[in-house]
Amino acid sequence: MTTILFLLTFLTLPVLLVRLIIKAIKRKPLKSTLKIMGLIAGVYLLLWTGFYFASGYTTIPLGTDVCFDDWCATVTKIDNEPVVKAKLPALPADSTWVILHIKMSNHARGIAQKPSEPRVHLIDAQGGYWPYSAIGQQALEKTEGPQPGIDNKLELHQSMETQLVFAIPATAKEVKVLIEEGPASTKLLLPDDREVFSVPQ
Repeated sequence: MTTILFLLTFLTLPVLLVRLIIKAIKRKPLKSTLKIMGLIAGVYLLLWTGFYFASGYTTIPLGTDVCFDDWCATVTKIDNEPVVKAKLPALPADSTWVILHIKMSNHARGIAQKPSEPRVHLIDAQGGYWPYSAIGQQALEKTEGPQPGIDNKLELHQSMETQLVFAIPATAKEVKVLIEEGPASTKLLLPDDREVFSVPQ
């Protein structure tokens, strides 16, 4: 339903914009069209704001698939201190490493799947938001070998596992793993509850 509202809004606005340009060329009044465009954009903004404050995070068990159409990913295991000490260099006392074991899978019935701009972040209760650490990833791959990217194309029914390294503040509380997919424009969709994995501390 939220996707339908998004499509209706952002298909209607370009049509009205074309109408506005035609009116401007013909030197006709623009006020009525501008009012309609402003009303549609304003109503959608109010809806988006309401959905944003009403949405939250739902914690799910490790191994539970988070799916975007037929491409799915899950966190199967989470390594933190002291496990990572044997794999990664020391960090300053105010930071800590976290290694995620991630499994991607293709649940389609008949075609290969390649996710659109997939990304994994760690988040915390204070609004912290951390991408993977390039330095930590390089250090891990020196001992564990090259790790496949989460954006790899998966053939029918294929699954693939990888590890991602994150560096986060040692003071971060209630840290969770957030898996997302899709271009930046998906942020315009009406927000909904998102599934996350809890990082043990």
